[in-house]
Amino acid sequence: MAQKKKIVFIDNKSAYRKIAKEAFQSTPYECVICKTGQDGLNTIASVHPDLVVVEAFPPDMSGEEIYLQFLSNPEYRNLRKIPFIVLTENGHVDRSRLYGMGFSACMRKPFKARELIEFVEDALVSHQIKMEEMYCWETIREAKDFLERVVETSLDAIVTTDNGGIITYCNRACEEMLGYSFQELIGKRVSQFLVCGASELLKISAYLRKRNQLQNYKTVIIGNRNQKVSINLSLSTMRDSEGKVMGALGIAKETGGEKFAEYDSLASGRLATVVETAVAVNHAVNNPLVPILGNAQFLLQDDRLMDEDIRRRLRVIVKNALRIRDITQKLASISHPVTKEYLKGTRMLDIDAST
Repeated sequence: MAQKKKIVFIDNKSAYRKIAKEAFQSTPYECVICKTGQDGLNTIASVHPDLVVVEAFPPDMSGEEIYLQFLSNPEYRNLRKIPFIVLTENGHVDRSRLYGMGFSACMRKPFKARELIEFVEDALVSHQIKMEEMYCWETIREAKDFLERVVETSLDAIVTTDNGGIITYCNRACEEMLGYSFQELIGKRVSQFLVCGASELLKISAYLRKRNQLQNYKTVIIGNRNQKVSINLSLSTMRDSEGKVMGALGIAKETGGEKFAEYDSLASGRLATVVETAVAVNHAVNNPLVPILGNAQFLLQDDRLMDEDIRRRLRVIVKNALRIRDITQKLASISHPVTKEYLKGTRMLDIDAST
């Protein structure tokens, strides 16, 4: 049997305490009624509720003072993600200021029992989506930081270009290989570092247009002091979310001497998997995030919008939020990645097949 969600209701008026008590009697919620702000704060510390409803002006302290004490007191450090709803007479309150403080929603008096239940349910769903969004952005940030660390510590030179062959990114190994700084390389055309110049770049570009990737291509580049460096180069086209080619990704390994060594295909494969993971994060996480960000803020904060059409849209938002959670949790636990073809010549991580 699922544990009931706990609600702390703080109001000094007996009529509203009675409504709240009766409203939640036959619901999956356990409501604890409090008369004063201090009683409410003590109750919050003891019962660890899922949501708090507080009157704007209890007798001993205002709703804002209650909330500020909740935020500033170390006793509630582990409870600060609890959403707060503030009750106001006839809605006469500066909502933008209260939302800026951190209140999740404002509900105006008077209200009926059914209205209170629906408002609480909306606030809990809205808060759940907000937490899912925060989790997603944190997961994306961690993935981004991880990928940046992998790329920057790679012993192989990594470079990206736009469709015109202009360098848009390079890692530290690329700087060391060519003898130029990041700032000196960004915006430069790749052809100026190739011994055969523009003609070789045109040949490479033509091959990529046909095959989308080029492996173990042996060539010679020119460094900062006109030194010639023999490299083994692997290239692949980069595409945006619509499948349109936006540039190329190159991974180069210095071979040294006159004889080209065999390229470390295993290391290349591992690095390719990292890049494919980045494609998967962008494709699988951002798509469901768009409707969440576009609809949740507008639908769930307005207590005047209660019709069935909004509820259907709300269910869509919840479904997408849960999908995001499942995807990101799966990504975080993958130890044996499996990839699949996303577009011709481009592969992505198969989240469901990976373990």
